[in-house]
Formats: sequence, C-alpha cells, structure tokens
Amino acid sequence: MFRGNKKLNDENKTKKAKNTTVSLPRRLAEAIQESIDELGCWINLDAFVREAALEKLRNERQPLAKYIPVTVLSCESEEKKEV
Repeated sequence: MFRGNKKLNDENKTKKAKNTTVSLPRRLAEAIQESIDELGCWINLDAFVREAALEKLRNERQPLAKYIPVTVLSCESEEKKEV
C-alpha cells in the first residue's frame, strides 16, 4: 500500500490543525440546514456554526469589555494576544 512521502507525512503530524470537528445532534443539524436552504444567508452548516459561535462569544464577552482590554477578548484573529 502506498503511503506517500514519509517526510511529508511526519511534517503534517507535527503541524497544528487549522480546524476541529464539532458534534451536533442530527435533528439540530437538520433544522439548521433547512434554515440555510430557506434563507440562503450561509453557504453551508460550517459557516452557520462558525458565525453562531463567534456571535455567542461576542455577546458573552461584551459585559467583560469594561474590565478586560478588547484585544484580549478578540476571537477572530489567530494571533496570540498579550494579557
């Protein structure tokens, strides 16, 4: 069986994944997909879940903004923030 270039495979194992997998109850995923199909506001389920998660984080962190600098609260940038 061909497994490709061993060096490349080893490098890929050490790289940090850009995305992760999230599980949703099937009925919830189906309901979301129906809304996506009807409204057409998102391109797919992944886009919907990403936007919903970011909105939830913004809403939950907003009350903290007066105590913590906004740069620390930002979740849209992959850069490390100084605390």
